[in-house]
Amino acid sequence: MIQALRQIFSPKSYVLPLHKKSGSLQLFILIILMTLLAVIISSIHLSLFKTVDNWRSLIEYQASIEIPALQEDGAVISQAQNTQNQKRVIDLLENSAIAHDISLMDQNAVSNLLKPWLGQDSQILDSLEMPIIINFKVTSDDNASLEQLAERIKKITPRARLQTHQNWLDKFLDIMRGVHSLGVLILSITLATTIFVISGAVRARMSIYKEELYLLHIMGATDQFILKQFVLYLSRISIPACFSGYLIAVMILSLLSLTLLKADIEFLPSFTFDQDQFLMLLIVPVVICSIALFIGCRTVLSEMRKMP
Repeated sequence: MIQALRQIFSPKSYVLPLHKKSGSLQLFILIILMTLLAVIISSIHLSLFKTVDNWRSLIEYQASIEIPALQEDGAVISQAQNTQNQKRVIDLLENSAIAHDISLMDQNAVSNLLKPWLGQDSQILDSLEMPIIINFKVTSDDNASLEQLAERIKKITPRARLQTHQNWLDKFLDIMRGVHSLGVLILSITLATTIFVISGAVRARMSIYKEELYLLHIMGATDQFILKQFVLYLSRISIPACFSGYLIAVMILSLLSLTLLKADIEFLPSFTFDQDQFLMLLIVPVVICSIALFIGCRTVLSEMRKMP
């Protein structure tokens, strides 16, 4: 089979020596670069989609209640009062229809939340009065129900704050939609560039061999016969170029995945390159190669109609 393919795509299969004139190497490199760019952008898109899914699973329908350890005048609330407020809020959540999976955050965990801003100095952290944080999940993001729950909590402890993180998640998703739109625009420009490059290359080839094409046409060569010559020429360039660009992109992405851009934090884009991405991204060179052959055929047939 390999030997048959070599025979089909070898220069001996050409009636017209399309491969001998300048421009073939430049076309080959351009298709590699466009495939490389399209694969990298598509990979980034897949990583961003994973990130959005992680954010949704971590934040959506998650809520927390923060009960400050200080009164409005700065006085420390007694331990007994804190314990009572904590118990009453938890009882309220347990009896609420929209709250479930209620858990009290450990004080050490609360301290760890402040370490990125206050540093690792235990004396500073020990001198602070840590708030009580109660985490839970909500069964609905209905604003009216959440506002009603917040009012009932404030009746127990006026300084308590109910946070659902939904506003933050909406802003994050808006940013991701903007990045997605930008990526789609770049991909569209890449595909449009591919179309113009292939069309221009075919027209240039037909202009170079204008006299030979006229002669073949006069001698009775059909449009399909001449079209086959250009299909062989474009196949010999676009197929290896597309998959060369794909393999170069895979090597670049694998290197970045292993070194610079791999993050251990699950809610940040990791840009890891795995087997599933490898198979999904195979669609990109196939699409670009198909576009190249389709546009090439359309251009040849369009130009042949203009010939006598």
